[in-house]
Amino acid sequence: MSDVKDYCEKTYKRLVGLKAGLYDVMTKAESVSDAVHSEAVGKLQSLVDGIEAGLDELTNQCPSDWSPNKKELDDRMDQLAETLSKMADKVGVALPDTTAWV
Repeated sequence: MSDVKDYCEKTYKRLVGLKAGLYDVMTKAESVSDAVHSEAVGKLQSLVDGIEAGLDELTNQCPSDWSPNKKELDDRMDQLAETLSKMADKVGVALPDTTAWV
């Protein structure tokens, strides 16, 4: 149980940093008013929502075998970080180092 709790806390802290970067990218992308940027921001927000739902499930339901959940969340976090980084580069926004938060 404490492994799940530790994992969720660390992942949530990293997600908070990524969400801060996402907010900056969304603000900048809105001024670009490009359909491609708008679509990318929507996909990023969808990833954030999925990660939050997965963390909520682990925190509240605590399945006995949580390794599939962890793998899915880690994959989504990696995808979010990579996509957000690319988007930030395109719109000229510096992202915080979210790995330093955990």
